[in-house]
Amino acid sequence: MDTKCWQKYVCEFVGTYALVFFAAGAVMVSEHTGGGLGAIGAGLISGLIITVVIYTFGHISGAHVNPALSFAAVLVGKLPVRLLPGYAISQMLGSAAAGMCLLWAVGGTATMGANLPNETLGITPLAALLIEIFLSFFLMWVICGAAFDDRAVQTLAGVAVGATVGIEVMLMGPVAGAAMNPARAFGPYLALGDFTHYWIYVAGPFVGMILGALTYKFTHST
Repeated sequence: MDTKCWQKYVCEFVGTYALVFFAAGAVMVSEHTGGGLGAIGAGLISGLIITVVIYTFGHISGAHVNPALSFAAVLVGKLPVRLLPGYAISQMLGSAAAGMCLLWAVGGTATMGANLPNETLGITPLAALLIEIFLSFFLMWVICGAAFDDRAVQTLAGVAVGATVGIEVMLMGPVAGAAMNPARAFGPYLALGDFTHYWIYVAGPFVGMILGALTYKFTHST
């Protein structure tokens, strides 16, 4: 394995760690401060950290920080399949490290900032899954159109992708979790020690992002 591969994997590890630490941490800190951040604050933090990550090392690894995104990127020819296992392992390890660091630093509060269906609002796991599929579909479509497509103004891709993540987390985070990312969900679930609803945030992103990638191939085909 050459140095460039390790550079990509380290970037994906650090980037996923940062995403989970700040996104899940925002939910936990909001609970500690009596709702001081709220859904808008959590959404802004999630969107902004994604934007920061993209501009910091998007030119090195693509700044996927998401195994479902990496898999979909293979489908559209933007990631060699030989790199996919390393990307996924790096992303999941980064998420696990962030979840355990949050447990140590903040304590087991606010269900560790885990993505969950809001059952008190009547949101069933099936409803959360369908929401997750749509959110992931739209996010992947934006990523493909803004970042992967050579005809796009790619210097602004980080803004478009970060804004999409932020909007989705603001709107649907308090309702259905809005992970769009199995790695975003993994660390908090690991620290929580309860994987009951984790399947939603694996199946939803993978199905949604595959559909988003395939739709992009149709809508943006020349």
